[in-house]
Amino acid sequence: MPRDKGIDEPLMLARLVKPTLMFSAVFITVWVIVVVYWNYTARMPSTSDIALYLVVLPLALVVFYLLLRRIFASPPPAVALPSAARGASAATGAAASTAGATADAPQERLQMAVLAFALHTPRGNDADTVATAVGQAQAPELVPELRDGEGFPLLAGCVAGLDANELREHLRETLRPAPEAFDADALTDDRLRAIHLMSDVLQELLASATDALLNAGDALSVRAPGRFVSSGAIVPGSATAPQLCISLLLPGAWSEGERAIATQWVQQLAREADPSQHWTVDCFKSEAGVSAMALLDRINLALHREQRPALWMALAADSAISNECIARWEAEGLLHSASRRNGRVPGEAAAGLLLARAGDALFARSHGVVLSRSASGQRNESADTARTPDASLLDLFAQRLLSASALQPDTVDWVVSDADHRASRVTEVAQLVQERLPHLPFENNLSVCASLGHLGAAADMTAVALACHLAVRDSRHVLALSVQDARARTAMLAGPASPPNPVPQAI
Repeated sequence: MPRDKGIDEPLMLARLVKPTLMFSAVFITVWVIVVVYWNYTARMPSTSDIALYLVVLPLALVVFYLLLRRIFASPPPAVALPSAARGASAATGAAASTAGATADAPQERLQMAVLAFALHTPRGNDADTVATAVGQAQAPELVPELRDGEGFPLLAGCVAGLDANELREHLRETLRPAPEAFDADALTDDRLRAIHLMSDVLQELLASATDALLNAGDALSVRAPGRFVSSGAIVPGSATAPQLCISLLLPGAWSEGERAIATQWVQQLAREADPSQHWTVDCFKSEAGVSAMALLDRINLALHREQRPALWMALAADSAISNECIARWEAEGLLHSASRRNGRVPGEAAAGLLLARAGDALFARSHGVVLSRSASGQRNESADTARTPDASLLDLFAQRLLSASALQPDTVDWVVSDADHRASRVTEVAQLVQERLPHLPFENNLSVCASLGHLGAAADMTAVALACHLAVRDSRHVLALSVQDARARTAMLAGPASPPNPVPQAI
């Protein structure tokens, strides 16, 4: 797709003006200082003085500045990447707190078992239906209820049948004993819609969690103090119950009070689903470096640090379907329009996964799907300003994930990304598929947000949920990618659980 010249020209101008202004400022400053000094000392400068102080000195200062900038901007030798990845900075793992854990090679092979997944999108809450719609490149539709500042209806990915006022009343009644900080009436429609979508996903995953606990059956009975008996094996851990955790990822634009209301609401629903189980709920703010894939990577490490059996639920939700959100985007120049083709198309969704440690004898199933560690890093150049697509960082991630799982590229049958309608994102993923996965049919490269709209905090979680669905359905491996940000890139691999390797017999 051709680039928008209206966007390229200001960028080119900005690239030229900034260094020109800097050089001019250095020369003018030096000249003023030197001329004032000469006037103060009543000295008549010679030709050599003029050349030295008005030409050589400012040039030397500029060169010195550029050298310092190059030295401090370059990565240290200890984290230098292979030559194949030049032009991109990469790091395995998502959070700085996990940097020490990822140093060991075995850490890259840690996997989570996906016991269940659920999603609620403008294309429905059935994963197969959503995958079909995304594969057919069904675009968001005009929503008459949403209009821009000029009164024109907007393209949007809108979930039908949601009543924000009904949910507001329900929240008000449920949270009535709570402190005044939990003011449901203050929530805008987009916040309420996101909470509603997340509630649907949560209830579906809670039902799956209850089934997992019931299926564990007698394995949960304690046969020795402080230990579980799981499938005939003694598993160290608490003698009370498995650890049950729910982690929420909510938009960074939400206030602390709004996230607290959502957290309180999730705790209430978890208690209502099964009062006998105690779920610990925590909440994370979606921002640069804290995406759904980063949260999943953190959960992966936590599950493998936990000695006792554990179930962990990860949920993400976001919505831009409200007049308040549309007005804010338009004021900030972010809204998609005929003159702003790279703007955001409003959308909404919620998605979640029910997870356990891969190989956990109590919960994990040998015929299920597993998720790899994530590979994440930063592009050196913003994808918004790059003139040509650069998939070198994504290619490095694909190689790393396949190597950690001992797989060949032809075992990957699908690529699911959170790419939207922007050509820069679509072509970046397409270049990876063309160069690293050339066997993939065109229709097996799914761009989630191109069909569902801008999903914000829920974008990459929706992509991972669809990847898990395809991995279960086809018993093949699926590469999930996050490319929404201008620089940040993340990848995960979903695939069928491998049967345990037989222990070799001594001869």
